[in-house]
Amino acid sequence: MVCPFLVSEEKQTGLFHDLNCSVLPGIDKAAVPGKGEVIGNKICPPGRPKTQAGRIALWASQVQEEPPMTRYWNLLFILMFGLTLSACSDEDSATPLRTVTAQVPLTVLHALADAPDVNITADGALVLSALSFETGDTVSLEVGRHEIGVDARLPDERTSTVIGPESFTLTENSRYYAAAVGRVADQTQRLLLITQADTQAGAGEVQLSVGHLAADAPAVAIYVTTPTADLNTASPLAVLSFMGELGPVSLAAGDYRIRVTPLGSGTVVFDSGTLALAGGKEVFVGAVDNTGFGDAPISLVVVDDDRVTEVIDADARAGLKVAHVAAGAGNVDVAVNGAVVVANLAFPNVAPGAGIRMADYIELDPGQPTVGVRSAGNLTDRATANPQLAGGAGYTMLAANSAALELLLYEDDNRSVATGARLRVIHGAADAGEVDVYLTPQPAAVIGNTDPLLTDVPYQASSGYLDVAAGRYNVFVTVAGSGTVALGPVAVNLLAGGVYTLVAREASGGGVSVTILGDAGL
Repeated sequence: MVCPFLVSEEKQTGLFHDLNCSVLPGIDKAAVPGKGEVIGNKICPPGRPKTQAGRIALWASQVQEEPPMTRYWNLLFILMFGLTLSACSDEDSATPLRTVTAQVPLTVLHALADAPDVNITADGALVLSALSFETGDTVSLEVGRHEIGVDARLPDERTSTVIGPESFTLTENSRYYAAAVGRVADQTQRLLLITQADTQAGAGEVQLSVGHLAADAPAVAIYVTTPTADLNTASPLAVLSFMGELGPVSLAAGDYRIRVTPLGSGTVVFDSGTLALAGGKEVFVGAVDNTGFGDAPISLVVVDDDRVTEVIDADARAGLKVAHVAAGAGNVDVAVNGAVVVANLAFPNVAPGAGIRMADYIELDPGQPTVGVRSAGNLTDRATANPQLAGGAGYTMLAANSAALELLLYEDDNRSVATGARLRVIHGAADAGEVDVYLTPQPAAVIGNTDPLLTDVPYQASSGYLDVAAGRYNVFVTVAGSGTVALGPVAVNLLAGGVYTLVAREASGGGVSVTILGDAGL
C-alpha cells in the first residue's frame, strides 16, 4: 500500500489544498527570508503542523469554512486518508522497505579427535552448542562475511577458544561445510571451509562430495564402487591428502561401497561395507581419525540432509577386558562361547591389561556371544551373560559380587582429549550401599568443604566419562549423604590426555577399595 502521508511535502500540499500556503511559481527561498516555510513552489506560514496527524486536523478545520457539499466531500476524503494513518509512519519521510537478505546453510563438523565437546560462534554469537567429536549440525547464515569460532567446553562449565574466529565470505547459491580439523595437542587445529555449488540432485541421482579430515591419516585413494566390484580393476573417485576435498560428483542412486587405501598401496585400510545412497540427496562424506577399537586409521562421517552419522570399518572387531573385583570369589577363568579366553585370573587383577591400547583387550567378533565366568580349572560356569558387542567398540567386564558372582559390562570410550583428563567412576562393590565420590586437589587429605563429584551412586552404576582438569587429586568414597569415609584418600595423578576408570570394588577382608584402569593416552 502507498501511504499518502509518506509522499513528499510538495505532493501533500497539492493533494490537500493547504489553504494557508500560497503558490509562488519559481520562488527562491532565499528571496523571502522570515516569511514562512518553502515547500516546492509554495510558501506556508510559520507554525505549520509538522506531523501528519497535525496537518489532518488543520485541513479538517479549514474545510469547515467551505460550502456544505464541498465540506462533505472534503471531510469524507480526509476521513478515508486518516484511516490509513495506522499503517503509515507519522514522520515526514517514508520508512524504507526492509531488505530481505538471502541465507545459506553452513554445516559444522567436529573432526578434532583430541578436542572435547565444542561450541560454535558466528560473529561473536553462540549458534551451535555442545557438538561432540564425529557429530555436526547446520545453521543458516546471511550471505556476506562472517567470523566463525570454535570454543572448547572445559570442566566447570568454562570455555576456551581453540579455533579463530576465522573470517569467511558466504555467497548465494552455495552449500558450505566447515570442519574443525587438526590436533589441539600440537596446536595445528583450524577450520576447513568446503564450498560447493548448491545444485539440486535429481530423483535418480545423488550428489556426492568427499573430504580428508583425518589429521593422523596419510594421503589416500578413495574408491566408491558397487558393493561387489573388484578393486584391482577400479579407479579411485579421489586421491586426497589431509584437508583435500572433491565434489560434488553425480552418481546414480543405489548401493555403493567405499574403500580406502594408502596412496600407492593396494591394501584396504577402511571398508564401509554396503551403503545405500538415496536419490535426490546431497551427501558429504568425510574421513576422520578413528578413535574407537580396531586398527583402521579412519572412520567416516556422512552428512545426509543435515543428518550426521558415523560409519565404522565393516571389518572392525570388538574388544573385551575383564576385571576381577569380587574379593571372595577365588581365581577365575573367563570363557566366550565355551572357549577360555582368560585363565586363572586372580583378584583384583585385570586381563589382558588395564590400559587403553588394543593389546589391553581380547579381540572378538561382533555379535552376542555367551560369556561365562567359572572357578579356575572348572568347566561349570558360575555366572553367564549374553552382551551385545559392536564392531569398533571396546568393553570392560567386571566379575563382581562374591556372594553371587555376576558379570557386569561397560562400553569404553578411550578417546584422549588434550584439554584435560577424562574420568569414569563405576560402583562395583556389591556389599556397599549407595556412595558419594569426592575428588579433592592435593595436598588436601580430608574432604573438608569440597562438594562431591558424584552423589548417591548405587551398585553397578557408571558415571560415564567426565571431563576433569588435569592434576593430582585424592579420591574419597563415603557412605551416601553422611560424609563418613569408606575409602580414601587414594592419590591419583590425572594427566591431560589421560583416560581413566576408577572402579570402587570389594576389599580383601571387607570394606571398599579401588581398581584404577586407563593410562595417559597422549
